[in-house]
Amino acid sequence: MSNLFGSICLSEIPREQMKKVICKDGKERIFVNVWVGERKEPATFGNNTYTHYVSCAPKKEERVEGTNYFLGDLQTYNPQPSTPTIEQVANAPSVSPEDDLPF
Repeated sequence: MSNLFGSICLSEIPREQMKKVICKDGKERIFVNVWVGERKEPATFGNNTYTHYVSCAPKKEERVEGTNYFLGDLQTYNPQPSTPTIEQVANAPSVSPEDDLPF
């Protein structure tokens, strides 16, 4: 499974999809059912390529004809290594024994 990141537009969430729930700790919280789906074809905007999307996931009987439940796009997270590879270390210039190091 890939790690995904992106953003959603909170102002686009239909109010009727927000459900108030009293949680076990007694606090009232608002929840929205969401669906994360994979795009059939990746969408590119500028330097960003979006591979997935997020939408509200209302129950069938709650769906309203003509309502757009799309909330946002997601990208696949490709982490870059923070340590040098073995090849990078092997190809790095060596330090001369005469260098004045502070330790």
